[in-house]
Amino acid sequence: MKRSTTNIGEIGTTIEVGDYNFLFIRNMSATAVEELQHHAAVVIEAVNQDYVRMVATSIRANPSPDIYLKPIFLLKKDASETPLIDVLADDSVKNLSELESLLPLVGRIASRSQELTFINSISFEAQLITKIISLLYVRELKVIEPVPYTYSNICYYYPLLSVNFDHVDEYMALEILNIGEEDGIFRSEFVDRVYLCSTCSSGHLSYREVCPKCSSSDTTPDDVIHHFPCGYVGPMKDFSNQIDDKLDCPKCNKRLRHIGVDYDKPSIIHECNNCNHSFQDFYVNAKCLSCGDDRSVETLKATDIRRYHLTKKGELSAVKGLITTTKDIDEVIGTIKFDTFKTMLKYEIERLKQTEGSSNICAIHITNSSHVYSRLGSELQRGLLKDLVTVIRGNIRTADVIAFQSSSTIVLSMSDLPAKIGKRILNAIPELLHDLIKTRFDDLDVHFECRLVQLDYTKSDEVHLQELLEGYF
Repeated sequence: MKRSTTNIGEIGTTIEVGDYNFLFIRNMSATAVEELQHHAAVVIEAVNQDYVRMVATSIRANPSPDIYLKPIFLLKKDASETPLIDVLADDSVKNLSELESLLPLVGRIASRSQELTFINSISFEAQLITKIISLLYVRELKVIEPVPYTYSNICYYYPLLSVNFDHVDEYMALEILNIGEEDGIFRSEFVDRVYLCSTCSSGHLSYREVCPKCSSSDTTPDDVIHHFPCGYVGPMKDFSNQIDDKLDCPKCNKRLRHIGVDYDKPSIIHECNNCNHSFQDFYVNAKCLSCGDDRSVETLKATDIRRYHLTKKGELSAVKGLITTTKDIDEVIGTIKFDTFKTMLKYEIERLKQTEGSSNICAIHITNSSHVYSRLGSELQRGLLKDLVTVIRGNIRTADVIAFQSSSTIVLSMSDLPAKIGKRILNAIPELLHDLIKTRFDDLDVHFECRLVQLDYTKSDEVHLQELLEGYF
């Protein structure tokens, strides 16, 4: 094993093992995770767990793939388990001489990292989905497991994703994962259900039985007594006397001797020490320990905690690059949601069964979308999508609809129109789009491919869409 060390000021030490160099971060030393981009991996001396968690979190939360994708190894002298840190890290060793055994893993992660395509994603959500699927892909992992965590603001933690959020914003990790599932990047299964504050989405709540009149939790319980002989019913304090601890009926003055014979205790009554209101049934309130909001438990947000699995589409998205989510393209003015487009297609096929008309669906596909979007920032990407829709909308009829199947594929309808005329209109659109792009974007070369499918009422909507979109995924 080839090994030499070179000091890096107070930051740490470079340890060379074979053809790779490791950044060694000593316990409680000053850390500059940016140094990791010049190393193949990092080794953290795991003595103080809070310090290790801070360093590992800062690495995985870094926006640069040259840093957040790098392997993290722990130098641990014991076999103690730290679930959250163990997920952030890739492996552990008991001493530095064992680093040689990790070289194959470092090589695989480096090799798979080279397979990834990184594009300027159009939104924050797309950026984080790209990050999580990249981390999973390079490590050949398939599952995002929620970890119960006392210090999490929602009581559960998705380590590789939640590190990107401040404590008060951790609930946003659930929104990101849900968007990914809607886009087919993940599939999920139920793990647990938590209840979050309806104001700040915190899961740190104090549940209290409160007075239904003033919502105070300062109450005193008292047994209700039913005296059999005279039928008097009242709180126990009505039966108490000042002489001894015996019970006397305030109505008939008889001594209560045997429960079940002279009397029973059918229920409990509560008295509020704040407003003196007496009641039998409590209200249950949840007080948020984060923002102080105090409301009935019925107003809490019931939220499912799920286990997420990376799909084949998710793996392909990591390799090809993820530009947008469905949420992003659904917000483009002048379009409808792709799911709505599919529903309208079903109705159009049914309508054609009753008529002899001719209708079509079309696709305009950007064949070099990865190259195009990698050259544009988020705002310019949104501007490009809006401009494309504006040009297309100006060259089709008002009744025709437009939808994004993805950020690189636009679908549209051409109802009650012969296929020959539809093709003529469709083939003219790319030239108009090129003219627009030349005037709005300098040196941006965009390649379009158009396709038209004439509707056949003997075929299902799924078959039509498959013919239209084949090869565009």
